[in-house]
Amino acid sequence: MAKKKQKEMEPMGEEAILRYEMTDMEAQAFRVLLVWLDRSRKVFPDCRHSTLGKGDPRKSLMFKICYKLVRETQGVLDQSEYSLYVRAQLDVLKHIVKNSGNPLIDPSCLVGEKAWRRWRLWKRRYDSISMRSEDGGEALAAGALKALDGLEKTKEFLVRSMGQLEPEKYQQAALNKNLYRWINQGKVSPYYVAMSPYVRMAADNGELAKLNFQPDLYIGCATDAVVEAFRKMFPQEGEPLRRDDWVSVEDVVEEGGPDV
Repeated sequence: MAKKKQKEMEPMGEEAILRYEMTDMEAQAFRVLLVWLDRSRKVFPDCRHSTLGKGDPRKSLMFKICYKLVRETQGVLDQSEYSLYVRAQLDVLKHIVKNSGNPLIDPSCLVGEKAWRRWRLWKRRYDSISMRSEDGGEALAAGALKALDGLEKTKEFLVRSMGQLEPEKYQQAALNKNLYRWINQGKVSPYYVAMSPYVRMAADNGELAKLNFQPDLYIGCATDAVVEAFRKMFPQEGEPLRRDDWVSVEDVVEEGGPDV
């Protein structure tokens, strides 16, 4: 019943822009809100979320927050950047509330001086990672072959060691330090570590740093063939990670402030 009620309260989608004759700025704010609603539920599937009531969404506090964001960043953020802006704030928020029980997730973290500072720091790291060139020619081909071999050996080892490859097993392996020992011993390939959403979710960045793990050195070898191999060998993990998925949020939290 609760799920049905929540579904009924969700916004109708972009058709609301025409239905309520929104201005250009209101339409942009509503699109930002739709991005927030979609992505926040994917990032925090088990948390409580603010919802929209029935009727004109412009009357909701959630819309007003998004409208404030658009108004204050008009001419500063390109329309195409708002989706990335939401992602940046959710990345930081996820890091902050990781051990905070079941917080209420709402878009208030999108506005304010600290939100803007977090965005600038996050975007700087994002751009830095995105602009690094990948190895080319023979180097890339050789790396791709190593990556394919590493994925196959890692799959065999993990199945023997953990059985079902479920997120909880990775979290346990990280807690008891087995995961880091396996990486250090070469039983789990660094190419797999760089591409695996499960490892990214479970592993501690500090522990990976102690192993001198640098994802850029490995994820650049993820050719189309390597990506396809990952999908087939680890279908439960979904899409493999990209360079920008390794944007670190620890410094953003520290410099941008924990207030959200």
